[in-house]
Amino acid sequence: MNKQKNCQGKESLQRINYLYQVANQLMGTNSANTKASIACSNLMIQVSKKSVQRIDVDVKRRICKACKTILLPGISCRVRVKKKMVKWVCLTCEKSKIFDSQGNETVWSQRSESIVEIIDYGKD
Repeated sequence: MNKQKNCQGKESLQRINYLYQVANQLMGTNSANTKASIACSNLMIQVSKKSVQRIDVDVKRRICKACKTILLPGISCRVRVKKKMVKWVCLTCEKSKIFDSQGNETVWSQRSESIVEIIDYGKD
């Protein structure tokens, strides 16, 4: 018999992914959908907290911590590169995020030793 492994929180991960994609699309279309995009990103954060799922670092960096706006360069945020830093400024609340532009350090989730097991969600 072929035992199928159960993945904890598969539905919540799929919902978080869907909400992120919807928020991204709504923010990119026009400024009238900004409130709907903020609502989707806020709901995404609530789902991840309730199901105790971690959001990927790249996704976290794309969400403003103050107003929960999806940060899209040129649309909802201003990106400036100065010396060794990249500064993202949210155009809604003027909160800024500063990241290292050197690229010497990688995020733990992007390293090869962080991967324990790869689960294919396509097979149900």
